[in-house]
Amino acid sequence: MGGGAVEHKRLNIYQRLRQWIRGLSKIQFTALIAITVLLCLGSAGALYLRRLSDMEKVFKEIDWGLTDNQDSSPNMDSVFAGRKIINIALLGHDSDDKRVKKRLKGYTGLVDTIMIAAVNIETGEVDIVSIPRDSYVPIYNQGKYKDKINSANFWGWSNGLSGVEDNVEAGIITQVETISAVLGQVPIHFYVTVDMEAVVEIVDIMGGVWYDVPKRTYHKSGRIIAEPGYQRLSGKKFLDYVRSRVDGGDYQRAKKQQNVMVALFQQFKQTNQLVNVPQILLSMNNKIRTNLTLEQIAALALFGTRKVDSKNIATHTVEGTLTWGAIPGRPEGNNYYLIDHKQRVQLIEEIWGKVVEPGPPDILLPAKKKSKDTEIDSDDPSYELDDISDFSSEP
Repeated sequence: MGGGAVEHKRLNIYQRLRQWIRGLSKIQFTALIAITVLLCLGSAGALYLRRLSDMEKVFKEIDWGLTDNQDSSPNMDSVFAGRKIINIALLGHDSDDKRVKKRLKGYTGLVDTIMIAAVNIETGEVDIVSIPRDSYVPIYNQGKYKDKINSANFWGWSNGLSGVEDNVEAGIITQVETISAVLGQVPIHFYVTVDMEAVVEIVDIMGGVWYDVPKRTYHKSGRIIAEPGYQRLSGKKFLDYVRSRVDGGDYQRAKKQQNVMVALFQQFKQTNQLVNVPQILLSMNNKIRTNLTLEQIAALALFGTRKVDSKNIATHTVEGTLTWGAIPGRPEGNNYYLIDHKQRVQLIEEIWGKVVEPGPPDILLPAKKKSKDTEIDSDDPSYELDDISDFSSEP
């Protein structure tokens, strides 16, 4: 009896609710539906934002080098010495429509911008490490062969990798693993590669980049790219500026690229445009390659918006000396950047807390006398075919 009375009372409540809804006008009913949907979406959105905020869950596949038995003192020989750092290789290919037409089919070009972003998800600190493109280093999976670091993509693409069917992917993996070896086998978890045209499009989509150019900058042709002063750089002007190495060579170009990257981050954060990054990357998937998932990109954008301040972004460049010489199989000679291994190992320990041995110094062979005719300039698209023919022999 008591249960039936309760059920009867419930039916009355439901009936009253139905009567109330039926009494609503069309406008009121539509508003009720809209509010209900927004509340549901808002709840789902809040839950998803909470998930994106949990970087350890979003990046759960990363081995942070921690164990349950680890004591309070960090093990300096471990991968991160207890630091939760995500390492992302930011790679810029020297590729555009003009160069693609001259290249072997499928080859994506040399990697002329090499940066590693080390993102500490606990402190919000970010270290950006640049490696000059002419650095003379061992190439991954090529035996004892050494070459300029920016050629690693070519060797992987040309010779392939066991178990990797796509030669473009083989090139990227070879490039990333070569970078990892330079950094003492610190793992590179993710990569983002862009070609030159993608850079132009991204900057233009974002409305340009406001930047305080410190001094007049020239193109190698002699024309002025930018006068000193605070100004808006369009996509094309931005690309020309960050690629110019007329004053100071690759080392200074790397420094300039780092400074612009920090300014770019600060501007996009202030204008709340970091949240648009996933959508932009998704719309340009034919010119951008990455092994980051869309969720991971969104999590990084949210993390950058909430946790990273530009004052906590530190920039570093692997130091060395640009030297003329030859390498085995290439007696004509070229400029090679011989890394300062003492500084390199100090940098690795400072950022990742990993201790590595510096190893022996790099040595070049005697070469032909340096001349304008023999020096390769990889900023010139006309060099590409000759350079590939030089590369075509096995290392």
